[in-house]
Amino acid sequence: MARTKHSAKQVLKVAILSALVSVQALHCLPVLAAASSNPGTTLYASTSAQQGLTPGAKEAATLLGILPKVEQLIQMRDARGVEGPITDQEMALKVAVLDRVLRGSLEVRMVSDRIDRELAWAFNGQGMLQGRKQKTLNYLFAANFMQGGILGIVSGPMFLHGLPIAGTDLLLLASSIGLGLSTISFVEIMKSPGKKIDGETTVLANIFQLEQPEPTHRLDTVVKFMHSVPPESTDHKTRVEKLIADWKKGHYLTSMKETHLKKLAVLQPEAGRYKEHLGLIGNRIRMLFDTQWTVEQLDEEMLDILRAVDIN
Repeated sequence: MARTKHSAKQVLKVAILSALVSVQALHCLPVLAAASSNPGTTLYASTSAQQGLTPGAKEAATLLGILPKVEQLIQMRDARGVEGPITDQEMALKVAVLDRVLRGSLEVRMVSDRIDRELAWAFNGQGMLQGRKQKTLNYLFAANFMQGGILGIVSGPMFLHGLPIAGTDLLLLASSIGLGLSTISFVEIMKSPGKKIDGETTVLANIFQLEQPEPTHRLDTVVKFMHSVPPESTDHKTRVEKLIADWKKGHYLTSMKETHLKKLAVLQPEAGRYKEHLGLIGNRIRMLFDTQWTVEQLDEEMLDILRAVDIN
């Protein structure tokens, strides 16, 4: 009976170890892909990064509330050595850390997938407005070519039948109409068509800290990460402050008025709907891409946690 219990415990250990290795391999796939495309890329920055916590890993562990467990795991690993057996306590800590990291990673994936959906919606609206604008320009170009051709054909016989004044008048009329249609086309090119804003509230509402209805899925870890200062920051700005500064510098964020921020975040008023134009949609797309890239940096920090507590 005792041997059966011991065998069952060993089987459970092997299963947990296999799960740890499989999940860590999944987390390493993006890193391995980057390394294969760039032979000069190293998967591990240094020996010290493998043996201890990187600044990013420490930040992620603090956000996830597992820093004491991670530090305890590192101490236990260093104490037992490379060849030492893993105790049940260490295994339990590994499972607890892995569980919290997986939940954090799923939250990052949920936010990233949400941004992908918001980007698809923005690109769809942008394409619709661009198509509407191009359709108007096509009508103007066709009208210009047709009137020039028709009046040119009509003026030809006038010259052949000895009516040069009438023919000249028709050519002048064609030139005047062409100039008018070309001016309208130029104005249409400079004008940015608009439409009523549709779609769901984007993650930019969290970035700008706008009041919004309670979401179905909370984004506490990601929101804390975005509003925290990176460990190796030299200007002591949070990630959100850095994004906003870059958007202002690139003229993507032209105003900090609440109404403008709500339009960017697709946060509709209680009555009616805001309108958007091509310029605003283009700025929203840039902001969503930047936000997505920043959010996914948390994945890298959580991967550093798994590296730090790896089984030797």
